[in-house]
Amino acid sequence: MASRGVVRKMVRGAFEQLPESVRQDIKNKRAEMTGLGQLKANQSFLALRLAEIERRLNGTLPAPEAVPDPRFPEAVRSRLCTQEQIEEPWFEKWCDAMGEPPTAHRKSWEFAYIAQVMDAMGLMEPGRRALGFGVGREPLISLFANRGVEVTATDLEPESSEAKGWIRSDQHAHSVDDILRPGVCDPDEFRRLVSWRPADMNAIPADLRDYDFCWSACALEHLGTFDAGLDFIENSLATLRPGGIAVHTTEFNVWSNDETIDSGPTIVYRQRDMEALKERLEAKGHEVAAFDWSRGEGLLDKYVDVPPYADEPVLRFWYANHTLTSVGIVVRRGTS
Repeated sequence: MASRGVVRKMVRGAFEQLPESVRQDIKNKRAEMTGLGQLKANQSFLALRLAEIERRLNGTLPAPEAVPDPRFPEAVRSRLCTQEQIEEPWFEKWCDAMGEPPTAHRKSWEFAYIAQVMDAMGLMEPGRRALGFGVGREPLISLFANRGVEVTATDLEPESSEAKGWIRSDQHAHSVDDILRPGVCDPDEFRRLVSWRPADMNAIPADLRDYDFCWSACALEHLGTFDAGLDFIENSLATLRPGGIAVHTTEFNVWSNDETIDSGPTIVYRQRDMEALKERLEAKGHEVAAFDWSRGEGLLDKYVDVPPYADEPVLRFWYANHTLTSVGIVVRRGTS
């Protein structure tokens, strides 16, 4: 704390040495940024209020045409995050079970979606074994443990250069107690069922095997290259017993099936990439739940958040000239 005070004094001293015109310009820019933050808050409020009015006038949004896939329960499909999804009863149910507010946010949808799929597949029960990749401080771990599932939670080694940014933003955990949510799961039961270990998603340890299900929530797009994320999905299946279920969510380009970002800190996948992955996995004997490509017809499906990002309700966001949302893919490991 003392060092912070010293730094503040140094910055303030340097600021005071600047010409008056420069200092005033900096003050004006700061005021503009503060105003921009309030403008975004206003836009978010208006979008949510209009969506509420839309629901009152029109009732619930019309459900998209069902996508048949007799290999999986009706509730289990690979799909996009949409307003219709977050208005389903299961969304609020799982948010409540995780101690999360049922906010109209794609991250909340990812966690609830993963829980919904695992529950529909009959996997959230005592005696099951689960493996989480890049878990950070996700609420899913406590939810699964509360249902009696034995969980291995993994993330980057804290000393790795890749983990530093996540640690600074408080999105990295490296112990069981870091990921415990006492309001969701009894602490003693959590420590009995949950273990934490470092694991690189680009090189999954060979001893992580025979799990009933595995998952990752918007982690694979940060593996550095386009192919690395897709390879991870396939490689994650080796951690499962035959017939085990993998659910992974990642960034998805909503409006373009051509342009993309295929390298860098965040990779963006398109519909054609997911469809090619489905063909690739099924050619090797695995089963991928059919994709529901509905983009949604609600107001929140059209509302696109823009930088600077904040912790606000958003299903769509603008990133590097692309409109993105989240997509979830469900894979059952083949029996061979």
